[in-house]
Amino acid sequence: MSTYTKEQLEAKTAAELKQMCVYNLNIPGMSKKRKDVIIGAILENQGVPSVAPKTDTPKTDRPKVDQRVTAMAASFESRLTKPANRKGDRTTTTVRVSCGASSGDFDLANKTVGAVAEFLKEVLNVDRLAQGIVNGNPVTDSYILKPNDTLEFLKTAGSKGC
Repeated sequence: MSTYTKEQLEAKTAAELKQMCVYNLNIPGMSKKRKDVIIGAILENQGVPSVAPKTDTPKTDRPKVDQRVTAMAASFESRLTKPANRKGDRTTTTVRVSCGASSGDFDLANKTVGAVAEFLKEVLNVDRLAQGIVNGNPVTDSYILKPNDTLEFLKTAGSKGC
């Protein structure tokens, strides 16, 4: 049986680690675990403690601060579009665009609001008089969209269409 260092294990994907647990190391119950948990189990299986042993340090009077995340509400959309690129530049993050009841996620980062309005006028029924609103703020047609922006097209009250 081969022994692995923590660095070697961290270089592998979670899928590779899970496969190692099942086929090579006979460690059950890792199919739905996070990567860091799997690495800890593999290291413990090899006789390497996954956490540093506790030392006898003097206690302080400072209160412990709970730094766990207790709640989160989020929606993310990124796609692996360039797997050969360097780390951090492999995905495409979309821009959310809506007009009335129509909406969609599009790869529009670095495009102007005016170009998007022209491009999506038929798809989302964007009226030529509609105002571009990015992340809740009115913008001009020359505004350049950033990844994760939310773009809405709104017409003033009393106007038909969009």
